[in-house]
Amino acid sequence: MTEWDPKDPDAPTVRYDLGDWSVDERVELVEMLADAEIRHDWDGNELMVPAECEAVVDAMIEDVEDDDADHDAPKALTGDLEEFELDGWTPADRMEFAAVLVERGIGHRWEDDLLVVSVDDADAVEDLLDEFDR
Repeated sequence: MTEWDPKDPDAPTVRYDLGDWSVDERVELVEMLADAEIRHDWDGNELMVPAECEAVVDAMIEDVEDDDADHDAPKALTGDLEEFELDGWTPADRMEFAAVLVERGIGHRWEDDLLVVSVDDADAVEDLLDEFDR
């Protein structure tokens, strides 16, 4: 793993604006970065990585975008919905928890600090929130 420090203004850094990406897409990319042991950080919706990793990260981003194009859009949440207010959660917390929801096949969406799920999944989400270590 590189010695790159995202807080060092002199560190060669590449930024990617991922403001139009879904949480699920971001989670997928973060998992790929972790598997490849590429250090990264976030500045709002911008992903920051060491410049030396640019080509690899470009390929990862392309893979995520290609995967997204190959799949149907996620089904919209319909019917009765349950909201969980998650004030104080960082974007990283949200992405990590979204990965858990995706892994469990629980449809969801974020509306600012609200996590919205189907009423049918609310009990399972509540249990996951109790277990979630953040």
